[in-house]
Amino acid sequence: MKTILLAGATGNLGVHLFQELKQQGYYVKVLARNRSKATTLTPAPDEIFVADASEEQALKGVCDGVDVVISAIGKSLSLKDKCKATFRDVDFLANLNLLAEAEKAGVQQFLYISAFAAAHYPHLAYFKAHADFAEVLKQSPINHTILEPTALFSAFKEKTALASKGLIGHIGKGDKRINPVYEGEVACASVAAIGQPPQVIAIGGRRIYTRSGLIRLSCKLAGHKGLVPKIPYFVLMLVMPVIKLLQRNLYDKMAFFVEVNKEDFLAPPLGVLTLEEYFELEKQVA
Repeated sequence: MKTILLAGATGNLGVHLFQELKQQGYYVKVLARNRSKATTLTPAPDEIFVADASEEQALKGVCDGVDVVISAIGKSLSLKDKCKATFRDVDFLANLNLLAEAEKAGVQQFLYISAFAAAHYPHLAYFKAHADFAEVLKQSPINHTILEPTALFSAFKEKTALASKGLIGHIGKGDKRINPVYEGEVACASVAAIGQPPQVIAIGGRRIYTRSGLIRLSCKLAGHKGLVPKIPYFVLMLVMPVIKLLQRNLYDKMAFFVEVNKEDFLAPPLGVLTLEEYFELEKQVA
């Protein structure tokens, strides 16, 4: 039985990764910053290693006896996230620390959850952190797998919550397309890659949505029937420099949201579940 170290197990994607690993019979060691949060995972992890991956010394020995590392470590794009750490601190440096420990321990494989098309946007902090770590990982002697989802379904919960308060609008025309994917399907693809040769897997969902279509869906789910204003790009460009001066993390997130509304983000449709089906399942669970 292989021993898997799962980093980021308590996040939206990490929970699905953990459950898929346990269903497949793996021995799962969880790396978490908060023990109490890690103990809420079901079934219980086989081991819990408590440390902040951004602190290099705190990770000493974390990969001892580990065959495969799966990292879903990443800073949240949520506007509610108040963490002062930057995308560079979390998505790049924390993963770099983990990779160094994996190399020392002779880990066989390192699976990293990156972001679709990250290398094409080096001017954006979110994408650059992902792309830079992916490049380092490719140069590592460890067998690697890099998964690149377009966007995860859970990210759209916040849009629905904002729509319920009437705080939602279009950026630009809203005509650009994306095929987001369910976390559970990304988890399945990740676990299926264990033991496979080095590869990069771009992964999207079955259904393609326009950005305006996603806004309409959020409004429908939230029961919002009011106006949905369109925010021109030039308006955002006027306020962005001020945001950059006052709150760099918020600026990095806003820069990301502005950019992805200008481009299509379409990956091979490996997923099956649609967003509508996902929210229906969420409603049933609640």
